Amino acid sequence: MKIEIKAARDVQMSIMPQSDPQIDGFDISGICIPANEIGGDFYDYVWLNGEKTKFGIFVGDVCGKAMKAAMIAVMSSGMIYSKVDDTDSTKDIMTRLNRSVHLKTDDMMFTSLCLASLDTQTGEFTYTIAGINEPLLKSNGSVMSLEGVGRCLPLGIVDDNVYEEKKVPLQADDVLVLFTDGIPDARNNSKEFYGEKTLNDLLDRMETSTLSAKEIKERIVADVKNFYGNAPQHDDMTIIVVKSV
Repeated sequence: MKIEIKAARDVQMSIMPQSDPQIDGFDISGICIPANEIGGDFYDYVWLNGEKTKFGIFVGDVCGKAMKAAMIAVMSSGMIYSKVDDTDSTKDIMTRLNRSVHLKTDDMMFTSLCLASLDTQTGEFTYTIAGINEPLLKSNGSVMSLEGVGRCLPLGIVDDNVYEEKKVPLQADDVLVLFTDGIPDARNNSKEFYGEKTLNDLLDRMETSTLSAKEIKERIVADVKNFYGNAPQHDDMTIIVVKSV
């Protein structure tokens, strides 16, 4: 059983990037920190068009744990690549992906996902949310949550959901943070949650204009780990930081 669990974990981690991407106009850094148990987090990057002007970012979290969640994470990640061939629209990709996930999973399993696109020509950030934590944007010294639009149901719940997308223009030094619930749901030995407000406040205090995306990511991870101390990590923690340069 231990060998099988390790094999499932290795497969899950192998589908994620082994290094940060190099994209003109953006500084990007991501990480998935696995919990002791097998979880269902995943993230990756993919060009959404042949001209390579729309750079796709996705971060997801399959409900549940153990081998089944890990295998659905691998399946969902692969499905995204198959839908990119048809369109570069985040809302259309998510709508088509939802139908496939609904067909391939049972009623008790679903996938929360954020699919985003960075336009390397205009600097515009386009995103579609399906039941996952809203990304944070720090711009002009203020931090705000980027709300989803439409019915932001997790993938696989209903087969006919139509997703929407939202566009946000980015300025130099703007910072985006995409993350799974393993970050705000981290708990210390007193059973207190780290919480989204703590993450928001940390980003607000941070001098992000002088830091790289990797440094911002590392400071967030260090703050979360310092919060829960020697308490067990109950869930995978995934975070992607994007800085407009």
